[in-house]
Amino acid sequence: MVLVKRELREWADSAMMAGVKREKIVLDPGFGFGKNFEENYPLLRRLEEFHQLRYPLLAGVSRKSFVGRMVARAGSDAPIKERLYGTIATETAAILKGVHVIRTHDVRATADAARVADIVA
Repeated sequence: MVLVKRELREWADSAMMAGVKREKIVLDPGFGFGKNFEENYPLLRRLEEFHQLRYPLLAGVSRKSFVGRMVARAGSDAPIKERLYGTIATETAAILKGVHVIRTHDVRATADAARVADIVA
């Protein structure tokens, strides 16, 4: 978690030094990229800690393998086509933790879930 935050801060600082305006930067902690399954769960659980960096946050968890692992049945990870409900639950959790942007494959279902999350948050 500390490493991911440090890298995001460094990348944002580098982007601004290269002339990118701060308001054009959105941070993505990179669910699934360079992380094992067990590293994605605490990242999601502690997602609100990234607000300390003071940038909008993006979460791209749609259909990721760690979602398939969370909704596994009979010891087998759920195949991609069976990850919709796990994806929606994970995206909703991210929204409730303050994520501003969701990258998803299932736009309509995610938009409906986001509207509900925004109302109750």
